[in-house]
Amino acid sequence: MEKAKDPDRGNILVHTGEGKGKTTSAIGQIIRAVGHGMKAQLITFFKGNEQRFERGTFNVLRELDVPVKNFAVEHPDFGRTSEEEAEGECYDALQYLGDFFESEGEDYDLLVLDEINIALRTGYIDEDDFLDLLDVKPYGLEVVCTGRGAPKGLIEKADLVSRIENVKHFYDRGVVMRAGYEY
Repeated sequence: MEKAKDPDRGNILVHTGEGKGKTTSAIGQIIRAVGHGMKAQLITFFKGNEQRFERGTFNVLRELDVPVKNFAVEHPDFGRTSEEEAEGECYDALQYLGDFFESEGEDYDLLVLDEINIALRTGYIDEDDFLDLLDVKPYGLEVVCTGRGAPKGLIEKADLVSRIENVKHFYDRGVVMRAGYEY
């Protein structure tokens, strides 16, 4: 049977590109899945400290009983953490994913790995190790990978790839973040 014709097979989706909306799309997928009685989990990379998780999107996900885990709190490019610390936290995330796939992944329908493409692109997660891990994901689990610069190997493995293009953005006018829209 061709994989495209098997509705029970969980797909691998990639949202990448330079435009805004990759995370927003993935969060929308979580809400849609939960609305259909499915079980979802969100794992984030480089999303900041726990204060960020006490507002907006993350509050709603908690109300929907969606587990949220944050790995590699800061990217070294921001100067608040070292490359070694980021790499160690990303390694912990890879270990967590392996354990999750083995122990409880069968109980979930959707897993969003928000900004994992950044961890892969910068080498904090080895691309081959991650692709090997995707080979053993639970059969019915849909996995969404977001972030700029998705590596070629992940794009080739994915069943769906969306490239988000920045045509025009209010960032260009100096508007950086707005509650309810960016967080």
